[in-house]
Amino acid sequence: MIQLTARGSEVDRVVGLEMGADDYLVKPFSISELLARIRAVLRRSAMPPHGSASGAGQVFEFAGWRLDATRRQLRSPSGALVDLRGAEFELLLAFVERPRHVLTRDQLLELARGRSAAAVERSIDVHISRLRHRLEVDPGEPELIKTVRGEGYVFAAPVKVNGAAW
Repeated sequence: MIQLTARGSEVDRVVGLEMGADDYLVKPFSISELLARIRAVLRRSAMPPHGSASGAGQVFEFAGWRLDATRRQLRSPSGALVDLRGAEFELLLAFVERPRHVLTRDQLLELARGRSAAAVERSIDVHISRLRHRLEVDPGEPELIKTVRGEGYVFAAPVKVNGAAW
């Protein structure tokens, strides 16, 4: 997704990128620049996602959910396809690849987005909140993604990969 906006401060750009935009373009802009940025996003989307190199070809199962790393699909326990944003998918993949390990916000940003934590390090909290609303029966009392006070987050569910315990 390319975010087109009139807000061009550094904070606005960082927030836009950290919230899931692949690129951020401030008005006014030329059509040739927009087309070049579209081509760049399309090239990047054709590459394997940053966080999924180790997950390629793997299907992760946890608490009845199925995450197919190659197809980039999440299926609910009832078999319904769950729509995830790119950042949410990468974050969930980072969690299921490291179940029961406490991960800091910085580690999650690096694993899920391929970049170091920037000025808006709390943006990871927004993505985790969104994931909890998609995955948890009660997002206010999470069972899968738990907060470890002062440290970060942990994916608490046991995970199977291609049918075998992870």
